[in-house]
Amino acid sequence: MTKAKKLVSSAVAISLISTSLAACGAGSQTSQGGGASDSGKPVTLRFAWWGSDARHKATLDAINLYKQKNPNVTIEAEYGGFDGYDQKMKTQLAGGTAADILQLDQPWLAELSGGNELLLDLNSQKTIDLKNFDATYVKDYVTYNNKVVGLPMGTNGRTVFFNKTLADKVGIKYDQNWTWDSLLEEAKKLHDKDSKMYLMNGDLGVTNIMLMSMLKQRTNEPMVKDDYTLSFTKAQAAEAYTWIQKAYQNGVFQPLGEAQLFSKKTDQNPKWINQEFVAIEGWSSEFPKFQESLPKGTELVTALPAAFSDAKTGPAAIRPSMVISVNKKTENQEEALKFVNFLLTDPEAAKLLGDVRAVPAVEAAKNAVVEANKLDKNISNAVDLASKKPAVPDNAITQNSQLSDISQDIIQKVAFNKLTPDQAADELIKRYTDKLKELKK
Repeated sequence: MTKAKKLVSSAVAISLISTSLAACGAGSQTSQGGGASDSGKPVTLRFAWWGSDARHKATLDAINLYKQKNPNVTIEAEYGGFDGYDQKMKTQLAGGTAADILQLDQPWLAELSGGNELLLDLNSQKTIDLKNFDATYVKDYVTYNNKVVGLPMGTNGRTVFFNKTLADKVGIKYDQNWTWDSLLEEAKKLHDKDSKMYLMNGDLGVTNIMLMSMLKQRTNEPMVKDDYTLSFTKAQAAEAYTWIQKAYQNGVFQPLGEAQLFSKKTDQNPKWINQEFVAIEGWSSEFPKFQESLPKGTELVTALPAAFSDAKTGPAAIRPSMVISVNKKTENQEEALKFVNFLLTDPEAAKLLGDVRAVPAVEAAKNAVVEANKLDKNISNAVDLASKKPAVPDNAITQNSQLSDISQDIIQKVAFNKLTPDQAADELIKRYTDKLKELKK
């Protein structure tokens, strides 16, 4: 596993807003851990997260509710956008300056759990009842080296968002069983009719996930096995790169040079806003931002991602929308755990948070959100759809960021015709094999 020092090259600046929320008076105790702090001693906790304005407001409302129940606790809220957030968190954790409580993306956990232990093990913490969470989900997604280093805040499903209004207008049947071939066929017809139109976004992050999906569908395994060997063959990799090359040539994807400008912020892409591509592949929790960026009255729907007709696993990844972890170096461990428990399990908090982090992972919280009519049916439908055809989960090593960087670099070369699919497959195997030898040490 990569050591923490390998995670950090330099700090990437990100604007975080720090807010110290004032006390609001005591409230009644709840069985979910939102009751008053036992000691009454003044405590200050820092909580960092990324998200949209809606997520910020809902989270601040939940923090205020916690303050009412625990007037001795001050929560300093540190929040901003996603761009640069991952490097900032990794840098701060390695440097000992991170917040007490952290919202993290699940793929980061593997690296943050290797070498120096940066996150608190939640396995034996009495304040957190792991029985509130699906055991398999916890094992597959937040357990590393037999330690539970975070808890799922919600459940996300990989989905394709279709601008139904536009799809109907241009004659695309959005709810078909999409295959890799049919994506190429529909996109070519669309682009041939109007050269300004593309089927979907195609930045490196999205295309890399598609590459991984194609290989998993062929092997029913993550790209890298637990023993640090590759699960795929050169022929399988070349097949995937051939599809990617055709996708950029035939109008499936917006040209990479344009799409990459809006990586991780596709909702701001003028092609999407101006309805010049029909679909976006993303995560179910992103539904609100993609809907909000379209003209009023435009209908947005979801569909399953593409699959081979003889795929060995489903096309839709299911994983935590994000996780919440506790900094191992926090000076207020018990108070931090109480706040985490409150945020994940308290019904009143759940009603305030709604679906801003997708479908709540705790059943009681989910029920509270449903009863309060705060769960967007589009988000829940996307998760339900994905759960019917789930992909084999990625293991820790497959999600390593250095491997992802290699893969995206090769995709870029294919997109710009610097490598043939066969050459790309050779390079992927060589560079992955070399890097895995280094990471295994």
